[in-house]
Amino acid sequence: MAQLVALRAKRKLGMPRELHVVGAESAPKEPAPDQPSPQEPRALPDGITFQAIDVSPRAKLMRGIVRIADTYGWHSAIVHFLETKGVSYLSDLTDPQLEDLMDRMEGYVDAAEIGASLDGFPAW
Repeated sequence: MAQLVALRAKRKLGMPRELHVVGAESAPKEPAPDQPSPQEPRALPDGITFQAIDVSPRAKLMRGIVRIADTYGWHSAIVHFLETKGVSYLSDLTDPQLEDLMDRMEGYVDAAEIGASLDGFPAW
């Protein structure tokens, strides 16, 4: 755990990671100081880094579901849906199940926006 904390601290300070390939005969080449390492994500001048995101339709659905849950505090709706489907993670759902969950979450948002009864909403 201490090694992980130390590695994260180095990354926050803008220091390149020290990655070693097991079984490699030669040591990894050091990138030029002005060139970012190919393993490092792009960074803005203030040190904020952005990881590449998955832009597949499935990933967009999962992020949309989580975004609604985060916005309205409806994480229990996701948990309830996962329990009814007998899976542990959103990634374990099939594509039709993910679409069904997204439709439900959007339905909750629509009902909340028109001021429908809160009896059917997920617990806050």
